[in-house]
Amino acid sequence: MEKDEIALTKKMVNRGAEAFYCLTCLAARFCVEEDALRRKIREFREMGCTLFR
Repeated sequence: MEKDEIALTKKMVNRGAEAFYCLTCLAARFCVEEDALRRKIREFREMGCTLFR
């Protein structure tokens, strides 16, 4: 599990999550492409979101 996958699960599913989704599973859950999630990770990081340090 990558730290970005953990951060994205916390950001998009539940900040207090203790079970995390891989990028593929998150994409399936939200019916989006993995590339869209990678772009969101970059956006969150650029916005200064503390989950993506």
